[in-house]
Amino acid sequence: MSKNIKSIRRGKSTVNFSGNVLAKKASITDVNDINQITNFMVDIIRRQRRLWRKEITDWQAARYAYYQSEIPKNYPMQELYQDIMLDGHLTGITENRTLRTTNKDYIFTIDGVKDDKLTELIKDKEWFEYTLQEAHKSTYLGETFIWHKKFEKGNIIESEVIDRGLYVPGQKMLLFDINGNKALDVSEVNDVLLYANFYSNIGILEKAAVYTILKRHSWGSWDEFEELFGVPIRIAKVASQSETVKNEVAGWLEEMGSAPYGVFPMGTEVDIKETTKTDSFNVFFKKIEALDKELSKLILHQTMTTENGASKAQGNVHENTLGEVVFSDEKKMLSFLNNQVVPSMRLLGYKIPDNAKIAVEKTIEPEKQIKIDTELITGGYILKQDYIEQTYGVEIESMPVAGQTPTEKPTNSKKP
Repeated sequence: MSKNIKSIRRGKSTVNFSGNVLAKKASITDVNDINQITNFMVDIIRRQRRLWRKEITDWQAARYAYYQSEIPKNYPMQELYQDIMLDGHLTGITENRTLRTTNKDYIFTIDGVKDDKLTELIKDKEWFEYTLQEAHKSTYLGETFIWHKKFEKGNIIESEVIDRGLYVPGQKMLLFDINGNKALDVSEVNDVLLYANFYSNIGILEKAAVYTILKRHSWGSWDEFEELFGVPIRIAKVASQSETVKNEVAGWLEEMGSAPYGVFPMGTEVDIKETTKTDSFNVFFKKIEALDKELSKLILHQTMTTENGASKAQGNVHENTLGEVVFSDEKKMLSFLNNQVVPSMRLLGYKIPDNAKIAVEKTIEPEKQIKIDTELITGGYILKQDYIEQTYGVEIESMPVAGQTPTEKPTNSKKP
């Protein structure tokens, strides 16, 4: 977290967010104080990310730490999440779902009508885009606290996610230290601290972790299989019993590498042993493929938007399923924005009317709109020229008059 101290007023009390840990500065005030130096270094070391590969036992230990009743800890689970998110397929499907929600145009409306002046408060603002991304990631990583790190009156400059390893699961409290027992109650902080939780306290990655770890095992086993059976074994038979000659020929075989040729002394016979099991790789490939599908079902609730579909009809069903997931995410996002972000902005000095809300600007799909407009015209309704130009992004020089055939010269030209 930033070294800049920010205050959060909760009634009469003041809470300070600063330094490497909450309520403590990430610095040493007395270089001769051995206890202070030791505690500082231990805290730094504990908070460093461990990079070794996580296994099922790590997942079980992380769940045990998270769900224990006395002193639940979130740090082991978040460390596990960082590791499994190295998986390319899991990264792709989570970002796919997130982008379908965050890539929409969010606007301010007053009584349902877009207000351009208010919309400028959030349009193309880095802190707002960051907040959208991190809030939606709570779907995967669990409950999230987003802190307005830098702000002025009526102007949020920068936001930051508080390290999820410091969260006390489900209690809206933050630990002073990931391995400590003292915590800070932030349940009443509503001006510079936003709380997002789109799925569950622990996040959907709790379920995805097992699939990802098993998939990693299959990749490793496939790699070993490739080393053993992917490259044909070359055996050189030499007539000489001299160890010198044998070592020299062995060196030549090693130096061949992937080259299709080699020079050997007369009397040397090279035999190439190829594997006869050409489909053995399917054991690993099919398992990886199945695990990818399970991950897709878990995150996207379907598979065909990431895999090859069997038919257009089935593809439409899967796309509609994903649409329902995205629609649910959009409703959660709007609830978060209007119940968390907008009140926070008001408390920080933004002049936002009480009847103003954040909404998603509706975009028009030309193909669907053409069908609707065709039905209206067929039913005898007359569309305005301005509407057609704005909807389809075209300039119309003139509009036909009722009863006039297309071949007749129009009488109400817009331009001379």
